[in-house]
Amino acid sequence: MNTEWQSFLQQQHAILDEQGAIKQLEFPELERMLIKHGPVMTSLAHHALIKVCGEEAEAFLQGQLSNDIKQVSEEHAQYSAYCDPKGNVLALFLIFMVDGAYYLSFDASLAESIQKRLQMFVMRSKVTLEAVSDRFIRIGFAGQFADLDVQRRLDTKLKKELAVTLSKEPGLEQTVIIKVPGPFHRYEIFAPVDQAIQTWNKLCLNGDITNANDWRLLNIATGRAEINAALSGKHLAQSYNFDKTDVINFKKGCYPGQEVIARTHYRGKAAKRMLRLHLDDVLELNPADSLELIDNNEKTYKLEVVLSNPDIFEGTLCLAIGTIKSLDLAEGDLKLTQTGGLAKIEPLPYLLIDEE
Repeated sequence: MNTEWQSFLQQQHAILDEQGAIKQLEFPELERMLIKHGPVMTSLAHHALIKVCGEEAEAFLQGQLSNDIKQVSEEHAQYSAYCDPKGNVLALFLIFMVDGAYYLSFDASLAESIQKRLQMFVMRSKVTLEAVSDRFIRIGFAGQFADLDVQRRLDTKLKKELAVTLSKEPGLEQTVIIKVPGPFHRYEIFAPVDQAIQTWNKLCLNGDITNANDWRLLNIATGRAEINAALSGKHLAQSYNFDKTDVINFKKGCYPGQEVIARTHYRGKAAKRMLRLHLDDVLELNPADSLELIDNNEKTYKLEVVLSNPDIFEGTLCLAIGTIKSLDLAEGDLKLTQTGGLAKIEPLPYLLIDEE
């Protein structure tokens, strides 16, 4: 992490974890409540960021990723998956463009392996890959009235999800603002460290700082997976519902895993899907952990955790991958086998039912 940004966060009384994410601030109990009221922000500078540029950058990425890179522009970002030949997801990118260069933002635990793998396929193409997370700070900002704050403090207005713009506020002209999917109005902001500090201070005028862990609750509410090293290469793209959240384009042509992903889409239904659950118990669950449930007939159902965080009021919220057909036959309440606490499957903001 950029040392100047790290020092700035520590001056805000932030306690950072090993990756540089905000673990907690001065008043942990209070900040836990802020995420559902907002506006709130947190540092996401611990994520990886790769700059991809060169004459053949577009063609290179088009042949590697699940979405149509031609739809990325200076005004429009996208999510795209990087898969292996079996269709299993290696990483999930948020992709945007600045001055003709593409930027791929993703989980930092994959930074070295993903850049190395991408570099393998560059070969003789006129493409340059560069890790730039130290130079381009990432901030998350969200809240019911976050739109107004972005408009007033950063002198810009974004209406549609994944719309992108540069701030028009004097001194912040290199600050990239992306409206991302989520509850409330949610933004991810990328800026050089000096402009990131200015942006942070401006948004603090009507916002509060929260920790990076509770920020996960927004992704859980949105039903959007995060792929880290523990999950990389383990599940088919459809298992993360990427076909339901505009991460896959089925008309764009070939990329690693395209045949498997397309066959699952056109010839059959995905056997496994990512579900959102509320657990009565507060559990410390990590990505790739096993979650075992039991129904009234004492039949067990095994799921794999994708993302989890204690709920603000009680229990635990999580995204987990399970076998849909099996869970549809569950009788009565589902309970955790280890504690007996209730586990409720909650609706997602998109449909999982495949079109006939």
